[in-house]
Amino acid sequence: MLKRLGIAVMVFLLITGCSLQEADSTDGRNPGTSPAASAKQSDPPVPPSPAATLDPASLNASFGFADRTGKHILAAWENDSKLAEMKSLNMAVGQGGQLLTVRFEKWQRGTANSNGRDLANNFANLSGYVFTVEEGSAASDETYYLADSAVFAPGSLLKVEPAGDKPQQLGADHPVRKEILARKQRKIQSIWKLADLSASSDPSGELHLYLVQFTRQDKNMLFSLVLQKNAELSFADYPAVIQEDDYSVWRVDDGGEILPEMFSLLFAARTATGVALGINWWGAEGVNSFFLLQQGTDLKEMDVRYSRYTSPL
Repeated sequence: MLKRLGIAVMVFLLITGCSLQEADSTDGRNPGTSPAASAKQSDPPVPPSPAATLDPASLNASFGFADRTGKHILAAWENDSKLAEMKSLNMAVGQGGQLLTVRFEKWQRGTANSNGRDLANNFANLSGYVFTVEEGSAASDETYYLADSAVFAPGSLLKVEPAGDKPQQLGADHPVRKEILARKQRKIQSIWKLADLSASSDPSGELHLYLVQFTRQDKNMLFSLVLQKNAELSFADYPAVIQEDDYSVWRVDDGGEILPEMFSLLFAARTATGVALGINWWGAEGVNSFFLLQQGTDLKEMDVRYSRYTSPL
């Protein structure tokens, strides 16, 4: 009787041990591994990498323009005092955020044949720093911002979609037009969308850049560049007072009128507090390039500017 009981106990223990091993196996762990030990072996979750941002303090007046071939860019300068700085630049940012790889080639001394114009047809006659385009091709006569890729993060650039050659004005019932009218409490003469800006890493929505000219009030004139994202509006205001005549108000020979073809977006980049915009503003005598920095409801113009004299001969 005792012998039979001992055999039954041994069989029971064998069956129980097998059952426990099967349970461990079906639980996805090695036999004999406890849940606590299994948890320790799994890798911790990896947090997503933060989106690259541009440091506005790194921006400077290192601009240039391309020659006829698109293989060289000239940063015009009267002397070679910035030679060390120029040698560190290896990237050019063109219209709409076009990226080019460049290499400093040489300091170029100007010639007596220069006509004083910052144009591709006068490229060889101007003093300045010459860069060779190593990857990509520059657009002839276009303005480029020159930078060190270790300082200017290419990943901070937003996608730029220009509105086109002939953008349509926003109608009276357009919600953005109505919101700008309510904010400024001033009638709008003209309003156009200049560009859409977006980033695949930002799911919260696109940004839109508008150009607005307000109606004249006596001798007071006003236009604004407006950045919109959802219900947020940020303004860069450009007031002017008519002096002797209304033919040159903001720029020489502008006729007191602001048009979308006068502006182009060099680039848009994400910053820690918003967006930085590189703007080209064309006039009868040339182009002015400058940066706008988003600060809440304001687009502040930075103290970094560049001008090219391109007046026809």
